[in-house]
Amino acid sequence: MSSTPTSQASTEVSNDTAALSNGHKGFRQRAGECAQEAAASQDILLFLIAFRILNALSIKTFFQPDEYFQSLEPAWQMAFGGDSGAWITWEWKHQLRSAIHPMMFSIVYWTSSRLSGILGLSPAYHADLLIAAPKAIQAVLAALGDYYTWKLGQKVYGRGSNEAWALLALTVSSPWQWFCSTRTLSNCFETTLTVVALCLWPWHWSLDLANGDEVDEDGLRMDELGSQLDKQADERSKLRRCLLLVALTCVLRPTNLLIWICISCFALFRTKTEDRLTPFRWEDILIRIPLSSLAYRGATKREREVLLREGIICGSLILAVSALFDRLYYQMWTFPPVRFIYFNIAQSLAVLYGRNDWHYYISQGYPLLLTTFLPFALLSLYRNVISFPNSNPSDRPQSIAVAMKHQLAIVALFVPLVLSLVAHKEVRFIYPLLPILHIMAAESFTNFFLPAISPASPYRHERKAYLKKAVAIALFATNICIAIFTTQYHQPAPLSVLTYLRQQHEHYYLTQPPPLANIAPAATTMTVGFLMPCHSTPWRSHLIHPGIKAWALGCEPPVNLNASARSIYMDEADQFYDHPARFLAKNLGRPPQSKGLFGSRVPHKGSGALDVDEHAAWDGKPGKKVWPEYLVFFEQLEQTMGVVLAGSGYEECWRGWNSWFHDDWRRKGDVLVYCLRDNEKVKAKQRKEKEKEKKAR
Repeated sequence: MSSTPTSQASTEVSNDTAALSNGHKGFRQRAGECAQEAAASQDILLFLIAFRILNALSIKTFFQPDEYFQSLEPAWQMAFGGDSGAWITWEWKHQLRSAIHPMMFSIVYWTSSRLSGILGLSPAYHADLLIAAPKAIQAVLAALGDYYTWKLGQKVYGRGSNEAWALLALTVSSPWQWFCSTRTLSNCFETTLTVVALCLWPWHWSLDLANGDEVDEDGLRMDELGSQLDKQADERSKLRRCLLLVALTCVLRPTNLLIWICISCFALFRTKTEDRLTPFRWEDILIRIPLSSLAYRGATKREREVLLREGIICGSLILAVSALFDRLYYQMWTFPPVRFIYFNIAQSLAVLYGRNDWHYYISQGYPLLLTTFLPFALLSLYRNVISFPNSNPSDRPQSIAVAMKHQLAIVALFVPLVLSLVAHKEVRFIYPLLPILHIMAAESFTNFFLPAISPASPYRHERKAYLKKAVAIALFATNICIAIFTTQYHQPAPLSVLTYLRQQHEHYYLTQPPPLANIAPAATTMTVGFLMPCHSTPWRSHLIHPGIKAWALGCEPPVNLNASARSIYMDEADQFYDHPARFLAKNLGRPPQSKGLFGSRVPHKGSGALDVDEHAAWDGKPGKKVWPEYLVFFEQLEQTMGVVLAGSGYEECWRGWNSWFHDDWRRKGDVLVYCLRDNEKVKAKQRKEKEKEKKAR
């Protein structure tokens, strides 16, 4: 009798001990999995950072003026002051842009300049550091975008899946990513923020509540597709990080709101079809249409409350921070997103920068983003749009994955559709969709090529498999060729000409010969004029040295003009290209003759200003343009400038390859630099004499 309770107790203890032992094993196993996963993720991230830094430092070509004038130029002004030579465009003068993005680069500039001073770098190395530092920071941001694209792919297809690894390969080998991701465009920063936020978004809330769903202490369903590391963070904190990034992205680029409106609607609403039909008569035909209505989607009431409350809190916080940064920069309270919409939509100023066909994003945007991966993305988009998710309690992860692909496919179609309503279009406006498109393409890409390359495939030695391998090699080889061409050979001159000008300044202006008794010392300020379409080259972010004074043709838009005045408006660049000789004669006068010793021009009646005028139109400031020591223009103007400069002191001193073709006739051909005659020879002679004196000493 007494042995029975003892036996039961010992059995219970034994069971508890076994359960505890199994719990310890399970904990150790999970800890080991977390450690392995963290190590693998860290290796991938470090590889991507190194890869993108190499990517950033190897780019030699020019893409968009906004890469410099919407980020680096205001950043230079923030770091070094209003008189530092930065060119501040009309968008910043009218408070259209948030100061958050350039403020990040201003910290980079200030830190790099201080480091250069501490290390005692020469002017040449100082310039190289200030040019490379923003590239390196943007490279890290681009690597984070690649990394979280891969993480999002793991959520969709599963950790360690072939599709996830294919996605990483597509991202790394993308010509557009190599060409654009490491540039300091706000669109690149927007793309990274978007994909990180997508990774943190609670996709599982869009499905109906199931009996097997795990709920945390806040009453929020937990993410079943997350990694072990992701599951350690509670749902509320992940949602907050997501919404903070969403708010920041929308402040930087208001059009990004389209992505999150679409995704939020999937989480909050769905279409519910009623049982009854509504009669509709069209001519003599009676048509019955199912009656549908909007209803709350799978998100529970608690999840909807948390989503709306956290959205308001996070959005308000980011708006407050943005308003503070804008107040510090603009020295007044302003709200750039509203002014951006007012100037570009209400006043239609964006149209001045070009009109595009309504189908631009489909016929040109997607092909440019995806290149050789376009067929795979289109096929997956079609499949995922028509595959509607369902709440299957027996296979919850699969239901969530199907829902994610369906929603991402809808977003990839919805955003270009809405943006197509705006006349001015650029492929970078849909750049944040590229990670989504790569996720779509990875599935079809894997299904097509995996049977041909997998060691476990019984078909890998068949003729069809060899053909697929050849196709895969051809696709990646084509991508490599496109990437090399666009970053090495198409439009390198706008960057290389500034390298040439910096070197001229470093060699002939920063290094002065000893003064002679009867001759004034050489000037330390070098003057440059750019007779090109506006913003055809970077500015102070690549000129660097404050001793380089430069002017260029402007293209200020017709702000606050009525429709009739706007229709006949011509900016400065338009006026110049309408009649170059007349423009130069009217605004600059006769070109100067040759330079004498140590930079003094030979004066003659009607010439431009002989000395550097601090009140001239340097760095985009208002004022009169004067003839500079260096004139820069495209080859398209060579014949015209030959006539205008005939008999003057100018002659060709540098020519740089630019492109085989260009869609803008004004930018065709090489980039040329004309210098005042004898300037180069005299200063080269002075330099040689100084070197001889040093050796003699």
